Amino acid sequence: MSNGLSTRKLLTAFAIFVAVIVGTFMFLVAVMFSSLEPTTIDESDADYLELQRFFRHAPTELMQSHLLEGSWTGDVEKAFAVRVVGMDTELLWQQQGVVRGDRLTPELEYAVDFIGNLLDSGYVPWFPTLEEIRRDSHYVYPVMIVTQGSYPDSAQMIVMRPFDDMAFFAFLKY
Repeated sequence: MSNGLSTRKLLTAFAIFVAVIVGTFMFLVAVMFSSLEPTTIDESDADYLELQRFFRHAPTELMQSHLLEGSWTGDVEKAFAVRVVGMDTELLWQQQGVVRGDRLTPELEYAVDFIGNLLDSGYVPWFPTLEEIRRDSHYVYPVMIVTQGSYPDSAQMIVMRPFDDMAFFAFLKY
């Protein structure tokens, strides 16, 4: 009987241990997903500083921003709008890799469509629409595109609208 009693105690202790582990995991998952709220960026953000370098340190003003990151899967949604004083179309053409919106390559088309997922979220109503990005009045610079097969898994791009000196940065990773 003493052998049966110790087995029963061992099984009870194991069941309690498993319940604590599963409960802790469920609690952590719930906390992670409930705390994902969009935030903003500031002028010390690495991507903002990179955008300033892209425009050769022209005076810029951060107008809008959206940042959602930190999920356990590594998903990132980042977008911001910047007014660039004296944006010049000729300087844009001198930057290697800049493409006019109505002349996007197939790879850039996929990336723009991928960024459309961010636009559909409703968090960035100030970002140009897909239709606007594909116009001759907008320019696109692919900072980074990571693909799985032919479709993007992650994309960072700058969308420029010279007629009102606006530039938009988008980074989306799912």
